[in-house]
This record gives sequence, C-alpha cells and structure tokens, in this order.
Amino acid sequence: MPKPSYIELKSKYEDLKTEIISLKEVIKQLTEQNKFFEMLIHSLPGLFYIFNDDFRNLRWNKNVETVTGYSDEEIRSMPLFKLFTGNTLSHIRDAIDRAFNKGEAITEAEIMTKDGKKIPYFFSGVSTTIEKKKYLLGLGLDISKRILAENALRESEALYKILAERMTEGVMLFNNFSIIFVNNAFASMLGFTNNELIHNDVMTLVAYDLQMYFRDLYETLEKGICNERFFQSRWVKKDKTEIWVDGRGILITWKGQPTVLLTIRDITEAKRKEISMQDEAENLRRENVNLRSSIRDRYRFGDIIGKSSPMQKVYELILNAAASTANVVIYGESGTGKELVARAVHKMSSRYQKSFIPVNSSAIPDNLLESEFFGHKKGAFTNAHMDKMGYLDMVDGGTLFLDEVGELNPGIQAKLLRAIEGGGYSPIGSNIIKYSDFRIVSATNRNLIEQIKKGDMREDFFYRIHIIPITIPPLRERKDDIPLLLEYFLKKYSNDHKVQSINGQMMDTLINYDYPGNVRELQNIIQHYLAVKNFDFLNTSQKPVTEKYNLTEPENLPMDNLQNNIDIHEKNIIIKVLNQNKGNKTKTAQALGISRKTLFRKIKRLGLN
Repeated sequence: MPKPSYIELKSKYEDLKTEIISLKEVIKQLTEQNKFFEMLIHSLPGLFYIFNDDFRNLRWNKNVETVTGYSDEEIRSMPLFKLFTGNTLSHIRDAIDRAFNKGEAITEAEIMTKDGKKIPYFFSGVSTTIEKKKYLLGLGLDISKRILAENALRESEALYKILAERMTEGVMLFNNFSIIFVNNAFASMLGFTNNELIHNDVMTLVAYDLQMYFRDLYETLEKGICNERFFQSRWVKKDKTEIWVDGRGILITWKGQPTVLLTIRDITEAKRKEISMQDEAENLRRENVNLRSSIRDRYRFGDIIGKSSPMQKVYELILNAAASTANVVIYGESGTGKELVARAVHKMSSRYQKSFIPVNSSAIPDNLLESEFFGHKKGAFTNAHMDKMGYLDMVDGGTLFLDEVGELNPGIQAKLLRAIEGGGYSPIGSNIIKYSDFRIVSATNRNLIEQIKKGDMREDFFYRIHIIPITIPPLRERKDDIPLLLEYFLKKYSNDHKVQSINGQMMDTLINYDYPGNVRELQNIIQHYLAVKNFDFLNTSQKPVTEKYNLTEPENLPMDNLQNNIDIHEKNIIIKVLNQNKGNKTKTAQALGISRKTLFRKIKRLGLN
C-alpha cells in the first residue's frame, strides 16, 4: 500500500480536528442540557422520582431525602416499597401496575419516614419504554393539610348534625325546594319521620294559600336580594291538619350549592290567642264606635270628670288609643289627671285583663333604674339578698305607665328601647335574655322635643313612645267643668254622708281662680274646706279677696310685711299637709300639686325640719 503523502495526512488531520471540535461542542451542549434538567428535577415541588420495572430507584430530587430522612446512599440501596406503610402498600402497588400497563396512574398513599412518621401523599406517574426497558416517572405532593381540613369538615358536619338533632326548634335544609336535611324536632312537629321528608318538595308542607308567599321568600334569598327572612305561615301536617309556625330563613352554601337553612317553632296556641285577641279588639272597636256616637255631652268618662269641649276631644283620643296597639304619650301640666287617662286607655284596650303597672320615673334613683325595670338575681350586688322581679316581668301582656317619662336618663332609655323592639332584656346578674309583651303609655309635663335637643332624651326612644299623643287641657282652660268637679269632690270627701253645699259667692271665687295645680289643687282645696270651713289657695298671687266673700282669714298673722305673711301662711299649709300624710314627702308633694324638688326647696327655705 502506498504511503500517504504529506498533503493527504494534513487534510485528514484537519478533518479530524474539525470533528473533535464539533464533538466537544455537542458534549458541551449535552452537559448544559444535563445541568438544566438536573436543576429542573431538583427544583420540582414535592417528590420526583424515576425507577424501572425492577423497582430500582434511578433518580430522585433532593425533597425525597429531606422528607424521608434517608441519605442518597440509603435510597440507592433500599427497596422501593420500604417507603410505604402496610396500610397503603397495596394502593401503591396497584397504581404502579396500572402505570406500567396503561401508561399513567394516580393514587394516595402514606410514606413512612426514617423516624417512623407517616405522611399522606398524592402520587401521579407516567411510564415510558426505552430500548425495551420500562421506566416510571412520578411526582408526589404532600396532602397533610388537605386531609386535616377534610377531617375537620367531617367533624364539623357531625357536630352540626348533633346540635341540630338536639335543638328543640325545627331545622331544615332545602335546595331548589328539595329537602336535604331535617332534624327530629322538625319531623315530629309535622308528624313525619326524617326519611319521609328527605328529597320531598318543601312546598307540599306549606298551606296552599301561603305557597306564593313562601316561594317569594325562597327566591329573594336565592337571588341574594336579602340574607335573612322572618316569616309566619300555616304548615300542613301528615294528617292534613294545619299548624302555625314562626320561622327564619337564611342562605348558606352547602356542598357548593346555594341552600336555604330554615328554623321553625310551633306557635299555634299563641296564634290562636292572638286571633282571639284580634277578634276581641274588633268587637271593642265596634263598641267604641257605638260609644263615640253617644259620648257627646257626657260629663264623665271612667274616673275622668268633665263635659267641656276640650274634654270631649280627650275622650275621643282615648277611644282611638284604646282601639290601637300603638304606644301613647300623654301631655299635661301637673295635676291634670294624666294617670286617669292612662288607666282609661288600658281599661278600654284589649289588654284590660292584664296588669296596669304605674311607674313614677322621677322617684327612682338612677342607680336603681335597671334593677327596678329588669329585676335582679340574688347576689348581683350588695343587699341583693333574693331574686327580684322587675316591672317588665310584672307587666307582661299588660300596660306599662311611665309617669314623668322625661326624667328617665338616656342609658335606661336605650335598654327599654331594645326591650320594646323585641330584643329582650336581662336581669342584673343574669345572662338569660327574657322577653315581655307590653304596651307603653307615657306621661309628661315637659316638652320632649326640647329634651331631645338638650340630649336628655334619645330621638329613637322618643319616636317609639310618641305615636299617639294626647294633650290634657289645664283646668283654667275648661272652667265649665269646675261645678261638676266640685260636686264630685264634695260627695267623695263628705265624711258624715251629708253632702256639703257651696253658695254662689263661693262658687264664683272657685271659678275665677286659675288653679296652677289644676284638678289636684281643686281637690286639695275642697278637702281643706271640708276640714276647716274656709278656702285655702296655694297661689297667693291669685288669691281671691276674702273680705268680699266673707271668708275666714288666717289667724295670728302679723299685719306688717306681705312676704312674711305669705311665708308664714305657706309654712302652716305645708306643716298641715305633712302631718296629714304622716311626714311622707312624696304624698305631701302630690297633695300640694307641686314636685318633690319644689317641696324640698320650700322646706329648706322655710326652715322646716
């Protein structure tokens, strides 16, 4: 064979050199790609692994070592199935078989770490064949948090079902009118078993004439127009009889679907009583209509005396108030008879068989207001030696008369407002919420609008009590009624059963007087007259001239200084009335037609002990 020439050798060398350079470039690219895939494998979340059909571990990412606690050398040498617990080993074997046979598979299994800890994982794997050898590439994700959440959800559902079953109120879940769940109380309330109601149409339980109303309730909840609806309805029992239920519906999400949660309670007996009371109220209204037609020119309405035009208007307002269930506020000066009007409203209303509880708001110290209205439990505070009922406990079903309502502080107004609006109240020292059905009739001699401006009355409380206002005219604006009142008081207070008479001059004197203390002052004047045979007017600036009518003058008065005479006369009157009432200042103030504060001020000024 001829020896290659130098030129041929040089050419082959250049070709070999070029091939070597190309091979280096390919190796470099492969090395960079390998580094990329290595980086990708190690950065994958969860556990990445590759093994062959001999179940020998070939590749894995760093997470496998971190999670299992095994080193690289231990993983290479250990059997694959050592990583799985006995309970889930069969799951992982079945999944691997499916992946090799069908190309892919998923499963859940628990990994057993080196220190014996069990961790739930979700595995997915795909298989491939290279040179007739099968390989499986897989990824595992930690599902511990998901498992915990599912367990918590199952426990919550179980707990809610237990609570629902223990509730005395009926509980139902329904979606698109199909019943999903009912508790025992709900089923027994309607005479069914639980299974008889599941998957039934809820509309079959609603009385026919109320189905449209109930459908509207569901649709407003489902469409998100409102989140909560209260209702009263007649429902049909299994035996086709009907009951009245009171309930509440709210929209919730149940297993991903908008669902209505309904709670109901049987109010059949209460509803029957309510309907009966409405019938009674209607009868009372008809009686009131008849009474109105004959009330003109009447001189007496219950214990109220007067036939004047202003009083006829008051009688009409009393009738209107009695026929209504709304709260009433009575305006009038001190001594005009506000409590008599309140009692007349109560006696003619549908609540007449229940209690009428009068409360003198100005006579209760602020620190006792809450206890007086709401009651207290034994030991709630010092000197609370036993449980005590409050006014709201005693007045249930009746009428609460708040005399001098303007004296209540805003704090107690807020708590009363909650009770009025159905939010209930709690006695001092108790967490139990109680409810009372009562009507408020208030009375005041103040301007409540001015009280609101000063911040002494809550505006929301005012609008709850000021629905039907009744204003009683002062006696000076209805002097036509004075002769009737005189006759009434003379008959009432004549001790010897022989009715005393008053001559024309005396009558003129009494009619011409302006009565700042109103009817109560006239009552006191008559009582005084029957006792000492002369008239005693408290308002000395309007005192009639006694000489003109030949009335008896007070004895032993020094005739030098007018103010001294007035003070002495006023002092004698206060002492006399205090003695009559055995020192009781509240009764004395009422008898004199003045407030307790005014009486205390006069006692201090006149030096009385």
